[in-house]
Amino acid sequence: MQTALCDASAFAFWRTPPLVRALVNPADDLADFSVDARRLLEARGDTHQELEIWRHGAVVGGRGHPVTSDSALDLLDSVTLVAPSVTLPVDVLVGSRPERRRSGLVRPHVWTDPPADQLVRVSDTLSVTSPAATLLTLAARLPLPRLIMAVTELVGGFSVYRVPGPLRRLIEELASEGLLPRIGQWAPSFDRDGSLTDLWTRPPLATCDDIVELARRERGRRGCRKLERAALLSVPGAASPLEARTGMLLGLPGELGGEALSGFEHNAEIELNASARRLARRATCRCDLFWPATADRKALDLECQSRIHHADERSALSDADRATALQSMDIDVSFVTYGQIGDVARFDALAGAVADRVGGRLPERTDEFLAARAELRAQVLGDWGSLAERPGARAAAPSARYSG
Repeated sequence: MQTALCDASAFAFWRTPPLVRALVNPADDLADFSVDARRLLEARGDTHQELEIWRHGAVVGGRGHPVTSDSALDLLDSVTLVAPSVTLPVDVLVGSRPERRRSGLVRPHVWTDPPADQLVRVSDTLSVTSPAATLLTLAARLPLPRLIMAVTELVGGFSVYRVPGPLRRLIEELASEGLLPRIGQWAPSFDRDGSLTDLWTRPPLATCDDIVELARRERGRRGCRKLERAALLSVPGAASPLEARTGMLLGLPGELGGEALSGFEHNAEIELNASARRLARRATCRCDLFWPATADRKALDLECQSRIHHADERSALSDADRATALQSMDIDVSFVTYGQIGDVARFDALAGAVADRVGGRLPERTDEFLAARAELRAQVLGDWGSLAERPGARAAAPSARYSG
């Protein structure tokens, strides 16, 4: 079996923007983009010094043991392709228990016969588990709320990735000069001061149906039932951790500590009528969390507000323009901030207001529910950047620059 990244290392790989890979990898030709060659070479050199897998040397593991396993050597052959993603030890698949020889460089995981269609080739010597298979390798050890978060990110339109310092400065410079390359429909987000955040927008990497199908196909593997449940509880299309967190806290069933206010879509596209088009100066609007109208209730758009500027066309439409256009079509519009979901009393008020508008019934505040809600909040409001990391591990991309 060809060496393949899995578990937290594969999740980190799928989070990594193609632009970062291109900027790090000398084999990628950026001649079509207006990136100064000397500035790029300097940024690459500084990045190599910062990335852990290069700092520890190419022929020894983190504990100083020589690299001898085939999987470790395969990994080193493709190090430039994965270095921006992984921390040590790197999670890799092996085909049998005797191959589980751990070193400072690799952490082996046994999967005797992984489906060939769930391995994506990175190079001649290295593959990575597909997004769905990556979630399956995570499912055995992640708590259900954290697994739902991981599913929601991969079926959503965002990635949380902290760019290494030298590349972050280069990307900020290129963005300020209007020279930032766009690769693979991924786009960075900046705060209002122009600083690069950890939030990137991109197309979804998987679907809930794909994940459920794999979980059912791999019955008998640890975590498969938990992954199936996580996928069935996840709502696709979220564009940020703030949207995903808000959706989970409001929408998950009461037994898990949620408010049972399901029935919403993330980023539902609403076609505007002629009057609303004139107000918004566009044909459609997207709604962060959207509950459709019923026979006796208006539709509700719950908009998540943060300091993040999304580098896409949606950011050109102000909150006021969007709200006015939607309200003209008899759609209620409300706004939510991280502060509102982060404070229990304020969140209770928010949940009550949403329930009134969508005709929902909040779970009874029993001791069991309050305990489940406290646990859910502890999981969901934790650091999003490290959600796939092992307890006590150092995250590859701490989310210091983005809390939403």
